Amino acid sequence: MGKDKWDKVIKYLRSTKRDPENVLKLLQGNQKGKETNYDRNRSSYALNVIAVITQKILDPKNKGKSRSHIIRQWVISEDFENFYNLLRQEEKLVWSRDKANEYVKQINDLWNKPNQKHWRKYFEMTKGKFITGSGSGIGKRKITEKLMGVSQEIIDQAIPKIRKYKKSKIN
Repeated sequence: MGKDKWDKVIKYLRSTKRDPENVLKLLQGNQKGKETNYDRNRSSYALNVIAVITQKILDPKNKGKSRSHIIRQWVISEDFENFYNLLRQEEKLVWSRDKANEYVKQINDLWNKPNQKHWRKYFEMTKGKFITGSGSGIGKRKITEKLMGVSQEIIDQAIPKIRKYKKSKIN
């Protein structure tokens, strides 16, 4: 039959000074379709933070307060403690009041990242809510009011804005 299909790979691995255990872990971690809780939590952390901060900025109780002040108040709340502990449990990280300044800086930095601009704009249009529904095509979906506390009024206001934003990105 000739050479084995893995000969090139094995030859390369033997010629490098790589640790076989680390290579194996790397290969096992990249199996398609096998997403761990850690992967999901990591990828959703920024999205959740931006959504919550947007909701808090738009809250009438916070009118006139700076974003940093709003973030600081959230970071020292029980809500943030539960959120942080839930999303960081796979990393074995636990919320600590002593690290409040660190959390505020991390969240401010996350908010200001250029690659998060899209999500800031999206959540501003939807008032901090992630709109989903059944069926296909945004605006053609029947969305219930029970969906994550989003009222039909917010949805009706947000859908035209999202359509306009999508069209401007395409052109």
